[in-house]
Amino acid sequence: MKTSILDYVRCSAAIIVIGVLAVAIVAYVVHPMSTRLLGEYFVVADSLATLLAYGILSAAFLRSSLRLRALEPGDYSMESPEFAYWKLLSIVYRLGQKALLPFTPEFMRPVVAKLYGARIGSDVAIGGTIDDPYLVSLGDRVVIGNNALVSGSVITNGRITLGHVSIGAEATIGANSIVLPGTEIGERALVASASVVITATRIPPGEVWRGNPARKWQ
Repeated sequence: MKTSILDYVRCSAAIIVIGVLAVAIVAYVVHPMSTRLLGEYFVVADSLATLLAYGILSAAFLRSSLRLRALEPGDYSMESPEFAYWKLLSIVYRLGQKALLPFTPEFMRPVVAKLYGARIGSDVAIGGTIDDPYLVSLGDRVVIGNNALVSGSVITNGRITLGHVSIGAEATIGANSIVLPGTEIGERALVASASVVITATRIPPGEVWRGNPARKWQ
């Protein structure tokens, strides 16, 4: 992945700003209470509070950035402004998500994805990974199997493809499957385990697809 000095500066600046704000919130709001209630063990509470604050602030930064400038779907070169913008959003998301790990067991994954901009219906189960959540929409009762990946971006041959991923209500993505950007999976559709749904695929409602690349099975 091609990265310029300007990319490093932008990403570092965003991380530093979010980090400083998180530390400031903990220092002025949490620390006085933690020292009073926990004594010498305040460091544990302060550390956890800093991680939580960082995760929430990173989500706020990401969503505010997307309101100011949406990430446009399309195919871009490594030199494009859209690619640089995607890298900034991706780094902020990944670090923020990691900061929230102590507070987000597996059943909380839909909440985290929604926090970072995904459109998530009710009773959704996520056993895998939602990448670029701000480009992903999951209907009610969608199931994402263990180790499956649903991604709004893919890099091939020195270019990045960005696209929305829409998965309809009651659809199932099998374990170890991959769903790439620009795809639309209909309601009650099933993507069998270890399948790869390539870019710009449309799976009609109720159909079963499998394979690499995934094709209609029944």
